[in-house]
Amino acid sequence: MEHEKDKDICLYFKTVLAFIFIFAAANNLFAGQTINDVKSKWIGVSIEKLIEKHGYPDQKFTAPNGNTVYVVIKNVSKLYPVPVFRQPERKDIDIFNTKTGSYSYGSTTTGGGWTIEQQMQKSECAGYFEVNSENIIVEVKFKGDECPK
Repeated sequence: MEHEKDKDICLYFKTVLAFIFIFAAANNLFAGQTINDVKSKWIGVSIEKLIEKHGYPDQKFTAPNGNTVYVVIKNVSKLYPVPVFRQPERKDIDIFNTKTGSYSYGSTTTGGGWTIEQQMQKSECAGYFEVNSENIIVEVKFKGDECPK
């Protein structure tokens, strides 16, 4: 019976890890790539291929040279462990004295000390894909914290 409980717990943790991995992989378009990797992959390719793979761009504008620039923005959320010092919580209690038969008022403290919590940090990466009059990508640039370097 205990063996079955261990198998259930193991399966639960594997499932949670699988969801975390899928979320992390799907949430970051340019993860682990250098700017040269991205440029070699997209320069000379039709903008239609980029749209097929990643969906419609978030914005577009005309560059001073007349080319169209498509902007793809990816928001990235990461959880970081953060040590936090918690003050003990004070809880008010009524104490019954069995010798005198009366109540007195007091307090207790619980939950003090260092704990580890997770903090969400959000950042973004904007990819700028410049396209010529034939809809071919001729330049790629990035701005943001989570962009290829």
